[in-house]
Amino acid sequence: MKNFMATWITIQTSDLYDYLCSTQLNALKTLEMANDQTNPIDEIIGDITARIRAEISGNRHNLLSADRTKIPHDLKSFACYLILESAQTRLPGLKLTADQIRLATDAKDYLKRIAQGEVPVSIPDDVLVTGDFSSNVGCQVVHHRLRHASGKSLGGF
Repeated sequence: MKNFMATWITIQTSDLYDYLCSTQLNALKTLEMANDQTNPIDEIIGDITARIRAEISGNRHNLLSADRTKIPHDLKSFACYLILESAQTRLPGLKLTADQIRLATDAKDYLKRIAQGEVPVSIPDDVLVTGDFSSNVGCQVVHHRLRHASGKSLGGF
């Protein structure tokens, strides 16, 4: 499986609208308009973004964007379903449908597959470079010859 380079994205509250039915959309928009209430959506977006990035970095072959708010574009729908799942516990009017619950579960399973290296993720166009390359680089024995060490064979050392 080969990774490809792509522009990563930052999830916005407006991205959630594509994944909501009308009553859920109204609940979310009502929350946004309430001045006396803090909007938990931005914090939830940050938390889910961090979780997705952690799963991506769980596979040492994956690279992350230097921007901590960005995830691969192809994980947008998964991020939105996980955000909605988290948000529904904080918003009384936002009850998830059975399909949305199933899709959030599918998203979690997919992220596990990414961490296990079963699914490649795109390489960000602004790769995070750190001084510690041990998490992104490794070595692998491709071929070796069987050798037996003995006192006689190691006599010259």
